[in-house]
Amino acid sequence: MAARFAGTLSVLAIAMALSGCASSVTLHTRFQPREVAWFAARGTNTIEGTAIARAYNGTAKTCAALPVTLFPVSAYARERMTALYDSDQEGFNPILMGRPARFDNDDPRYIQTAKTTRCDAHGHFAFGELPDGDYFLVGEVTWQDRRAGLLQGGYLMRRIHVAAGESKEVLLAH
Repeated sequence: MAARFAGTLSVLAIAMALSGCASSVTLHTRFQPREVAWFAARGTNTIEGTAIARAYNGTAKTCAALPVTLFPVSAYARERMTALYDSDQEGFNPILMGRPARFDNDDPRYIQTAKTTRCDAHGHFAFGELPDGDYFLVGEVTWQDRRAGLLQGGYLMRRIHVAAGESKEVLLAH
């Protein structure tokens, strides 16, 4: 019976590790709404692009019908991005064996500041009327692996700056 219980615990631990649920992160920076208040203004900048990841067999997968989110850069956002991507500039966080996306003390106001869109059928996204500033662009590129039955892919992030009516084309790729 003890061996069966230990086996069950091992399977549970592996499943948690694969799903990224093994742990969560404690944030040390407090979210300051006034630091991102500028993001509510209407601007003249555009960020558009595509998000692509390669499957293990080399085929390209896009963000078609999946979300892309734009966050204004702040101290809180930098700490979150560094925890998720080991960088506050760009990165990839895989669904399997990636860094946990759970934060013990996450401030819900942070998520409320974000703007989200969905990629079209060709994997293209666009954000318009953005104020001048620095942003974190996060795109999801995931798909179901038919052979293994597991969700594959992950989340791509890049820090972007726009100003003075700029139209920036971005490729998020892994």
